[in-house]
Amino acid sequence: MKKINKALKIGLILGLIILASRCLIYIPYEERWPGERRSYPPREESQPGTQIDISFVYSYLAPYGYWVYLSPYGHVWIPRHVPYGWRPYTRGRWVWTDVGWLWLSNFDWGWLVFHYGRWGWHQRLGWFWVPGTIWAPAWVIWTWGDFYIGWAPIPPDIDWVPGVGLAVMRVEPVWQAWVFVENRYFLTPYLERYVLPPERNRTILNFTVSKRSLAPRGNTIFNEGVDPQLVSRWTRTEIRKYELQEASRPGRESLTVNTVVVPRLSISRNEMAQPSRVYEPEMVEQELDKERPRMIRLDQLQIERERLERSQREEEALLRRKMEEEKQQARDEATRQEILRRYQLQLEQLRKQHQEEKKELDQRHEQEKKKISGQPVRKKEK
Repeated sequence: MKKINKALKIGLILGLIILASRCLIYIPYEERWPGERRSYPPREESQPGTQIDISFVYSYLAPYGYWVYLSPYGHVWIPRHVPYGWRPYTRGRWVWTDVGWLWLSNFDWGWLVFHYGRWGWHQRLGWFWVPGTIWAPAWVIWTWGDFYIGWAPIPPDIDWVPGVGLAVMRVEPVWQAWVFVENRYFLTPYLERYVLPPERNRTILNFTVSKRSLAPRGNTIFNEGVDPQLVSRWTRTEIRKYELQEASRPGRESLTVNTVVVPRLSISRNEMAQPSRVYEPEMVEQELDKERPRMIRLDQLQIERERLERSQREEEALLRRKMEEEKQQARDEATRQEILRRYQLQLEQLRKQHQEEKKELDQRHEQEKKKISGQPVRKKEK
């Protein structure tokens, strides 16, 4: 009887082990605890730079914005006093380095929030930053074609797996997250002057055919993006490769003749740490509603409209040029007529999209004019 009881106990233990292992195998990716949704630093990330923990991040960013608790991310940061039309990775410039395309921000706090952590979008609060501990040249994905170059923040739900890369094969940010410029302006130090209104994004995505994400190279995250040779051809500029020089103290990034100086600290987690003050989302929404109208000027609305219309005209001209090139290569009249018919249909569809973009831009501008004048604006539901 003892042998039977012992066999039963062993069988029960083995059964529990098998059951537990099966449960672990079939836990869905999206059902992890909120704390596990963030990327954890690989071993090599804990070595370089001055050691700080997340409490430093909370106190450093506090004067520049609001800390809010948003599920499932935990404490997130929302910047204050950002310029009109601001989106992540718009105020600054791209430079080519030994770790690929590196983003240089014009903000004092840019060294932190554009190289660590991720940006997410909230319908009422706008852009928010989720803290992270792994450093990258920029947490973005890329898309480009013959006329546009675009980039978008990698959403905070997508983990980085050390030595492997992003935890998913395909990254699809919300369409509003994309930042597009005509490829000839890509190297300008003041990219915000050439960023196109978000209403253009859905149409422009049809003009881009190449996409690329971050990739691991040894102990480094490499931000390859668009090929520098293509950029050189489009901008008619020789691409200079800057040597990355890591600073051990917080501060704005800087560019010299041959080097780019970027703070790169080793950030450790502290589950007990939290911001000294955490704001309620409703209060932050009210404060932003008071602040943001002061950041809008009527001439900026006009500039946005001009950028939209100019890029639309150039798109139509590009389509006509492609049609003429194909017609010249056609061997007979029937083929030329078929090419003409096809491009006329494409041009008609493009013009419909352009009209819809103008309508959406006008609707947004009307809401923003009401904000400037103090009139109530009906909020969209989440």
